[in-house]
Amino acid sequence: MNLLKRHHIILCFLCLKFGQIIGFNLIQNVKCRLYECCSPPYLPKNFTQLEGSLNKSLFGQPLVKNTIVSALKGHFNLNGPKKALVMSFHGSTGVGKNFVIQFMANAMFQRGVKSKFFKLFIASRDFPHNEKIDEYRETIIKTIEETVKLCHTNLFVFDETDKIPIGLMDTIKAYIDFYPEVDGIAFRKSVFIFLSNSAAKDIAQLTLTFDKQGLHRNDFDLKVFQNEIQNSIYHNKEENEKGLWHASIIDSYLIDFYVPFLPLERDHVRRCILAEFRNYNYFTNETRKKATFSGNTVTDSDVESIVDEHIFEPPGYTKYSSSGCKRVPFLVRTFIYKKLLINCRSDEF
Repeated sequence: MNLLKRHHIILCFLCLKFGQIIGFNLIQNVKCRLYECCSPPYLPKNFTQLEGSLNKSLFGQPLVKNTIVSALKGHFNLNGPKKALVMSFHGSTGVGKNFVIQFMANAMFQRGVKSKFFKLFIASRDFPHNEKIDEYRETIIKTIEETVKLCHTNLFVFDETDKIPIGLMDTIKAYIDFYPEVDGIAFRKSVFIFLSNSAAKDIAQLTLTFDKQGLHRNDFDLKVFQNEIQNSIYHNKEENEKGLWHASIIDSYLIDFYVPFLPLERDHVRRCILAEFRNYNYFTNETRKKATFSGNTVTDSDVESIVDEHIFEPPGYTKYSSSGCKRVPFLVRTFIYKKLLINCRSDEF
């Protein structure tokens, strides 16, 4: 009898635990249908999509495409990363740094940059005052730790690191170092990206040198650019005590890739303009042949007129757009509006 009672108690206990597990799983399934969870389909990690987006929409940046896709695939597709993946993007304005971040977020998260596992810090907005560096450290620590507790897959972006108070970026050193855990939290599957205009002149000068030697940018040596970038940001102090001057995350070799965004040539700007026109269903006769549906027409001379709105440098060589493709969306929208306005006035008569 005692044996039967004991078996009955054990059976009841197992049924209770089994019911709890089923109940928990049911609640989780319902919850994940309504809210973003740290599981598929919210974490697609679709790097084939990323590669396709870069090939289709990023122009003149072969070093960027080759580095980023292989780095992310290696980090997520191979078991047991030893540390968080850290990349530092460098280049002048309008060459695609923020553009690439959007593609990365879309590949990693179903909700892209709106995912709760994606966090963006902008130095001029979030860390403007040097005297508040201790307050900023607490903010960074709290944000990173709370996000990683929610999910092991996350993307932290620090924009304008050339404008960040000196020493602040070393706050994240423990999170990107070779530690299995920090205070019981594993950060090894995290991705940290720094964006900066620093070293842009060095990148442009190297590009110009290689161009004059007749070397195509597809054949540029990444290592040469990486060394130039690392030396530039470590040894050169930015204005108002900003930047990564003598940062321990650099001299500890915790940044895995320094990614150079090259200055854009006239043809790259032209391709940006054509891509922007396609967003509004406008095509040249040539691009219309590749389109799967009809649209409005824009002439080659229209495109060239927008290219001519850009300033190309350096003086005497005038090969690289000083603003990259940053002004393209505004210029294309303005052109389309003027064209529509002219057509409306013509219809009135």
